[in-house]
Amino acid sequence: MPDYTALLPPGLALLLIVRRGMKPTRIKPNRLWVYPAIITLLVLTSLSHAKAPDPLTLAIYAAVVVAGGVLGWFTTQHIELTLDEKTGTVMSQPSLFGTAVTVAVFGARFALDYVMQVPSGKGMSQLAVQHGASLALLTNAGLLFVAARGLSRAWHMWARIQPLLAQHKASQ
Repeated sequence: MPDYTALLPPGLALLLIVRRGMKPTRIKPNRLWVYPAIITLLVLTSLSHAKAPDPLTLAIYAAVVVAGGVLGWFTTQHIELTLDEKTGTVMSQPSLFGTAVTVAVFGARFALDYVMQVPSGKGMSQLAVQHGASLALLTNAGLLFVAARGLSRAWHMWARIQPLLAQHKASQ
């Protein structure tokens, strides 16, 4: 019988990502960085097991981080924020696209890790042997993209809610 306990942490991570992405959330300015920081720590932990990248890989990772930052800024620019004038609460609905990208990239990375651990001769391990480095580069780049997107979104969201909070404070 296969041991699926290794799938428990990735499954919990994916559940957390999906659960957070399916409902409107109250924006707490002091806590905007918590979720992106957790995702970034998970990404860095995942990447810490990889071998040291060569210069081309580093260039690819840098480009992906920039692309993730730009997409994070762009998608946050189009999120509708609402301010409750009485309480000063700012609400936001996470985008379905952002949640789907995060789930897909983490799912791909976790699946790759699982495939790489399958003993030789048991199906997908042959794929891992032949294309493991390319798949690892692709999923690592995806993880960096998601982390950069999250950090960029947090920064831009913080910048966007400051005028709303100032407006609420001035009205009081």
